[in-house]
Amino acid sequence: MELFLIELPCISWNSIILNALKTKEMKKIYILASALLVSMSGNSMNIEPPENVIEIKQGITITVTVKSGQEAVQGALIKVVSDRMTVGAGTTDASGNATITLKSYGDQLVTIEVYHSLYRSYKLRDIKLADGKSYPVSLVSKSTTVDEIEAEKEETKTEINEEIKEEELSKEEALKREQESIKRQEELQKQREEIDKSLEEAKKESEDAKKQAEEARKEAEEMRENSSSLTNEKQKQLEEDIKAREEAARKRQEEAEARQKALEEAAENNQLERDKEAEKRAQKESEKEQKQQEKAIKEAEKEAKEEEKQLKDQEKQAEEERKEAEERAKEQEKKEKEEEKAQKEAEKEAKEAEKEAKEAEKEVKEAEKEKEEAEKLADKEAKYQEKLDKLDKDQEKINDERKELEKEQKDLDKKVKKGKKLDKLKEDQIKLDEKHAKLDEKQEKLDEERKKILKKIKKLD
Repeated sequence: MELFLIELPCISWNSIILNALKTKEMKKIYILASALLVSMSGNSMNIEPPENVIEIKQGITITVTVKSGQEAVQGALIKVVSDRMTVGAGTTDASGNATITLKSYGDQLVTIEVYHSLYRSYKLRDIKLADGKSYPVSLVSKSTTVDEIEAEKEETKTEINEEIKEEELSKEEALKREQESIKRQEELQKQREEIDKSLEEAKKESEDAKKQAEEARKEAEEMRENSSSLTNEKQKQLEEDIKAREEAARKRQEEAEARQKALEEAAENNQLERDKEAEKRAQKESEKEQKQQEKAIKEAEKEAKEEEKQLKDQEKQAEEERKEAEERAKEQEKKEKEEEKAQKEAEKEAKEAEKEAKEAEKEVKEAEKEKEEAEKLADKEAKYQEKLDKLDKDQEKINDERKELEKEQKDLDKKVKKGKKLDKLKEDQIKLDEKHAKLDEKQEKLDEERKKILKKIKKLD
């Protein structure tokens, strides 16, 4: 901000300039200039510079190794969390490794969260990451219960609700900051317009004051020159009168009259010469003053242009800063969207991996169930086969006994054909028939038992 200083001449021998300074117009200019300077100083103190602090951050890459005992855990979801916001995510491979790259990291404390449906969740809290470092995690297998599922669900729900609440608060704060910024810019623009208006008025009044001061100075100079010219003329006239009286005393009256006439003519010629010289001086002074005024006008125009250029430069700079801020905001929003997309992809992959793990677990359980059933069936079949084998042995005994009885029957038939001792042979036949009947009963029981076993075997199919 430039200050316009008004330099006014002070002439001790003349009161004209002092009277001009005491006029209402000059008082008004002085008061207005003072008020304007105070206002500008106050406004400059109230305007705070924008706080644009850019923290340069480096990108890092870390590896998280997840195992359970000595076995690698595949499909585990890894989250790197900072201030309840996920800044990196990944899924472990067949070796149990997950490589995660953070595009920007400022040495803040983070938490590494590890999730897998078949294992208990694990969190490495409040750690500072280092580029290229590996972070081992050991998970403990779990048997999922309804209570644990509900607890995890409530915890996840609470975390998501907190994140949503924080997002809403951040959104409201961002909107509030945006509105406050717009309002502040409008106020500053209005203040600047008022300052520009006051500045133009002050310039105009300052120029008027300069003109009045120059006119007063010019008038004082003219009065000073006229006064000086008049004093010299009187002094010269007195000297000429003395000489005339002395000459009149020595000369006759006629010569005195002639000399008086000659003096009057000379005086008239001298007056005309003085008038011409005064005109020339006035013309030179006028030209000099006009040149000074033209110079002052050009300097004022130059200052106005420079000030206008500065304001335009400031406006241009403000516009460029605004554009840069908007570009940075858009870039951050773009990065945020990419981060959200990556997070969603990671969560999607984690869900698919979890789904596959659940399906694999289900298939394992079904296979184990089928195996148990097959083992049970095999055990039953073995037991039934063992019983059948035992019955086969009993059948062999019956067959052997049957053969013996049939041999006895043949011998008895031969004896009957001879016709001797028939009564005794009849008794022998009755005894033999009784043995066959007993053997038939054994055979019937054996077959009945065999039928039951075969019926049970058919039920197993």
